[in-house]
Amino acid sequence: MKKFLLSLAVMAMGASLLTGCSDDDSNDSNDTSPGHFLITKGVFVINNGSSYLSIDGSLTYWDCSESYLQSDRDVYRKVNGRSLGGTPNDVIVYGQKVYIAGSDENAIFVLDVRTCKELKQVSTTDLLGDDDGRNPRRIAVYDGNVYFTTQGGYVAAIDTTDFHLQQKYQVGSFPEGLTFDVGGSTLYVANSDWSRGNGSISKIDITTGNVTEIKHDKVTYPQEIVVAGDVLYVLDRGYYNDDWTQQLEAGVYMISGNDAKLVVPNATGMAVVGDMIYTYNDPYGGSGATYSVFDIRSNNLSTLNLSGDSAHRLISPCAISVDQLTGNIYIASRQLDPDTGYPSESLPGFVNIYRNSGEFLESLDTGVEPHKIAFSYGFSKILVD
Repeated sequence: MKKFLLSLAVMAMGASLLTGCSDDDSNDSNDTSPGHFLITKGVFVINNGSSYLSIDGSLTYWDCSESYLQSDRDVYRKVNGRSLGGTPNDVIVYGQKVYIAGSDENAIFVLDVRTCKELKQVSTTDLLGDDDGRNPRRIAVYDGNVYFTTQGGYVAAIDTTDFHLQQKYQVGSFPEGLTFDVGGSTLYVANSDWSRGNGSISKIDITTGNVTEIKHDKVTYPQEIVVAGDVLYVLDRGYYNDDWTQQLEAGVYMISGNDAKLVVPNATGMAVVGDMIYTYNDPYGGSGATYSVFDIRSNNLSTLNLSGDSAHRLISPCAISVDQLTGNIYIASRQLDPDTGYPSESLPGFVNIYRNSGEFLESLDTGVEPHKIAFSYGFSKILVD
């Protein structure tokens, strides 16, 4: 039974994203009366930029309500008249707001989902202190609160109306991805330890505030995490050999009790929808990217064969997400640098869209170093002649 709870967790998360929360502004897009149907209204992509090349990060937005061609590669700058700053690292849509983790800016940016106008810039160092609040990394949402990790080793929660600090929890070293269980009473955090080999998982009891640590010898550099009942699926980046020519032990691990089993070998990125885990593998020094699908219910791992994208070939995948409404797979990639023949960290990237069968649909331009992909949903009226 516990294997099927992941579907419920994803559906519960999706419901909160679709309908928003009671303290967020509402509008006609949440009208569920007869004559309305649910649609994917927009797609947001956070682009890291390149701090060492002095290229700021950016926010790309595509309006899906009429055509994928309605896009803006740097919508935050266009709307707000200034840069998003260095290394924005995550984006999520909740209710009528967009939340962005601005790592170099030590801030959570809050935007109106309809206009991308900035509503608030929450200083994480003001909330938590200069050390504990530095470099916010990843975001999760639940029950009217926004949770974020910081490189100071904390998870903090702010409410979605006044953005006041609700709670903070000390977790492990350099926390990254975080997720709730299906009931919202437990928050799991992947502590990456900055690739130094001592990563762990923090388990936070939201009711009591108690934090416990889960450690396994095989899980040393965790990045992403999802939960299915009392089973965790963790993307671990593994480690490199001494001369940095081969990445070892990277993949998706299933953690159940004291056991950690590698269920998707050779994976460096993952996305989850329903009972399916989609992954890509493109390690530094590798011979080319590969893609796979893992079915949690059947424990079946299969190759994801992408087709029809020869004119828009993925060069170096760097983010993956799945539209829970359409099932379409979005994979971000760097461009090929024509001067060096290697993936570029200074040229704008792109996102390819595929059906869940792997059939290519569309290619869309982004900013430099696309890193995270999020979707906004709403209801559209059925027009009758």
